[in-house]
Amino acid sequence: MTPEIEAAADRVADVIMFENWLRFYFISEEGDRLFIRLSEDAMEQIRQRSPYSNLAVMLNNEEIDHQRSLKAVCAFISGGFGGVTLPDTVLAAIFDSPKFQLDLQLFTHWLQSHEEKLDERFMEFTEWQQAFALWKDSPEAQQYSNVVQQYANAAKAGS
Repeated sequence: MTPEIEAAADRVADVIMFENWLRFYFISEEGDRLFIRLSEDAMEQIRQRSPYSNLAVMLNNEEIDHQRSLKAVCAFISGGFGGVTLPDTVLAAIFDSPKFQLDLQLFTHWLQSHEEKLDERFMEFTEWQQAFALWKDSPEAQQYSNVVQQYANAAKAGS
């Protein structure tokens, strides 16, 4: 992966992380449906602090499920996030990259294994990023990463 594509992949991963952060802290269950509900104050804070605030605007007061989340993230990324529009070929290279796949698996594992701690108090998105980065450098994360890579290599060898 070129340095430019690697930087873009990191930004795409951040967008995915941001969308997960929105769902984690701002989800509202209404009957059997889920919505992202951001107060005016929360929206203002996000506008001031996040380069991904337009994604929050897109999702605010919208019914949410996995498919809608995926569609919103893809629309946000392909529509140009932070003023940078990525060609489809670059997006495909990012999503197909083993490093990107591993980063997403690490993030998903971190989120699931730290859910209780993350739920103890509201954390700003930057705190999430910092907490994930610290965990990613931990021996636990390195061990998990090695296991995931071994499985990926075994699957590749078997195909």
